[in-house]
Amino acid sequence: MKASSILIVDDERFFLDLQRNFLKGSPVAVLTASSGEEALRLARDRRPDLIYLDCRMAGMDGAACCALLKGDRELRTIPVVMLVQEGKERDRQRCLDAGCDTIIAKPIDRRQFLEAGRRFVPDVERRHRRIPCSSLAVFRMGGASFHGSIEDISLCGVYVGARCDVGIEDRIRLGFFLPGGDLIETDARVAWINQGHRRIKPALPEGFGVEFVGITAEATDQVKRFIAAGTQRQEPGTSP
Repeated sequence: MKASSILIVDDERFFLDLQRNFLKGSPVAVLTASSGEEALRLARDRRPDLIYLDCRMAGMDGAACCALLKGDRELRTIPVVMLVQEGKERDRQRCLDAGCDTIIAKPIDRRQFLEAGRRFVPDVERRHRRIPCSSLAVFRMGGASFHGSIEDISLCGVYVGARCDVGIEDRIRLGFFLPGGDLIETDARVAWINQGHRRIKPALPEGFGVEFVGITAEATDQVKRFIAAGTQRQEPGTSP
């Protein structure tokens, strides 16, 4: 499968290198541009899956570039994360008016940078091995109960197959069983959504990825054992 590609746009080499370093552990192809004009050319030629775009640049600035991207019928669906200097409310409003998908502040916080990217490209900073899983799941959200399935699992979260109305950052109370284990119950935060006709991961059923919040040590140990067993099965030359 072709790796996702991410375009980083900044007219300062320091920030280009910093953001590229943030993405070093992610299985993505990183493209860079040092101007709005170059970013538009690369967007048309390479069709990246995500663009990180600095607001303040010489020549065509980020807000103007974003407006052109979002006004182009062929490019408007590319998610754009704008980087805006902390406290610059006028710049922030210009980026919102240009149609950006989200905004993060400069100086850049690594966690915020990666979380913003993971909303649109789930492979961003996938440090933990994910193991396929087939388990029933139940979860509560907003006073309602839902049923779904656990499709894969890592030390930090799971992918929940379910068709329901969820949003990024929504909190759920999740319950599921792993083979041979006890019921795992934990709070979780919705990190990315995979629903509708333009799913990020079409190979997966409609659903959403969550990160565990406050999972117990006992449940973490259970997840670790399941992942260790699954990793052994996946490694070449291991006995079944």
